[in-house]
Amino acid sequence: MKTVLEQLRTAGEQLRALFADERRAISTLDHAALEQITTAKVELARTLSTLRSQLTTKDPEIRDLFETLRTEARATALLSTAANLTVRSMLGYKPANAYDRMARQQTASPGRVLARY
Repeated sequence: MKTVLEQLRTAGEQLRALFADERRAISTLDHAALEQITTAKVELARTLSTLRSQLTTKDPEIRDLFETLRTEARATALLSTAANLTVRSMLGYKPANAYDRMARQQTASPGRVLARY
């Protein structure tokens, strides 16, 4: 039977693989794959949360594992943001001279969107 630490490592590796799959899906704008990955990530996050509550966070190996997962999550979020800005730019949205409450630059909608099919 696997120990809690081994289960945590396995779940962490599965989440890292999901983040890699998510980045590939973002880069190809594969919406269906992104939906499947999101569902799997939610289930895996619950598992990680349960396992983490059973261990002490003072263990360096556990801290390193979660720091690695945070790094993967940040990389995925950055790619998602870049893809979002690129698609909006292609649709004609331009950066506005305004910022929202989170200090993110707002965009001005295009006068009209000309779709080509």
